[in-house]
Amino acid sequence: MTAVLRAHYEAPAGEAYWGALEQSIMQRLATATSGVVRELRPSWWSGFAELRGADMRAVASVAATIALLAAGAAFVRGQAASARARELAARAAVETAMPLPIDGSTLTGGRRHLPKDAPERYLNPLDY
Repeated sequence: MTAVLRAHYEAPAGEAYWGALEQSIMQRLATATSGVVRELRPSWWSGFAELRGADMRAVASVAATIALLAAGAAFVRGQAASARARELAARAAVETAMPLPIDGSTLTGGRRHLPKDAPERYLNPLDY
């Protein structure tokens, strides 16, 4: 595999290749220095040459507005996250400082009913 890649990427051995390369480089240099710039194929930045100053200011103001909106959204999201973190920290501090007096039977016992023959003073109207 190494030999195949080396053969594929090695420099051309023929002198004709180097002569043609030098000629094309010199031709492009002569064209660029003579003031005549000829684009062989349009590039993505060639469209900016047609923009006027007012157009550029409009594009810049739109870009600045988008950047400010993105920064504002990130700020608001960060504030909401920090407020939620503060709320959770305060809740954890309260829960650790004041443990609830809950025994295991309260959580698993369910509702307790008194027998039907219990005195009326112990019966709850809600059947508790």
